[in-house]
Amino acid sequence: MEIWIAEGERKSGPFETYLVRGRIEEGDLSGDELAWHKDQDGWVKLREMDVFRSTFEIKSQEVPVALPPPLPPGEPYPFLRFFARWFDISLYLVCFFSLFRLAGRDFTEIDTGPFLYLYFLPCLLLEAGIVHKLATTPGKYLLGIRVTTADENQLTIQVALVRSLRAFIVGLGLMVHPFLTAICHVYCLWYLLRRKEAPWDTMTNTKVTAQRPSVHVVVRFTLVFLAVVSLLFVVLRPGFDAVLEEVIKEERKRSGEVR
Repeated sequence: MEIWIAEGERKSGPFETYLVRGRIEEGDLSGDELAWHKDQDGWVKLREMDVFRSTFEIKSQEVPVALPPPLPPGEPYPFLRFFARWFDISLYLVCFFSLFRLAGRDFTEIDTGPFLYLYFLPCLLLEAGIVHKLATTPGKYLLGIRVTTADENQLTIQVALVRSLRAFIVGLGLMVHPFLTAICHVYCLWYLLRRKEAPWDTMTNTKVTAQRPSVHVVVRFTLVFLAVVSLLFVVLRPGFDAVLEEVIKEERKRSGEVR
């Protein structure tokens, strides 16, 4: 969301939501400035905008300067979120390729054309629907992670869809090449550690809450994750065997031509 701000007779912007929130937290904006965004009928005071109302309420409850400063923001737990997302992806791939095999085909028959960008579309729709209804996903649930709005309400289906799509593009690089996906992971890790939220959460103004998992939770998640990955390997093995057989045939053919 892009915000325009009028300070006196001077209008400035547009600013991203997180930049305005940062200026509020630093005391650079009092809340009496007029502000506007494209979905708003007219200019209103900054403190009266829904997206910033909770920020000003927190500031009004802050302790006097003479007292110790407030505690730092909670840890973003980037690796918990990383494994939770890959658990969800692995679970989706198990279901997807199982249906593929039931249809008498294997992953080597996947088209490398437009279909390559579409076979993850059901995953995005499923994730958005589950987050909209339950504020979590299977992987996030196992690790105690929830996704809500800034005021801890459930996401609308539109926001959930936009969040899932942006996570797929920015966080996974459309899953078209491992190298691009790795670059996206590194960027998102840097962003998350720096701003305490993922890029798609900044864009959609969503909030992710997580607690430090106990040993029991970690062990349970690890065992279930290994089971899902093992099942995925079983489902994909016929395709791997077919690829290996083709490689061996090519090598033998090449060796015969050389002789």
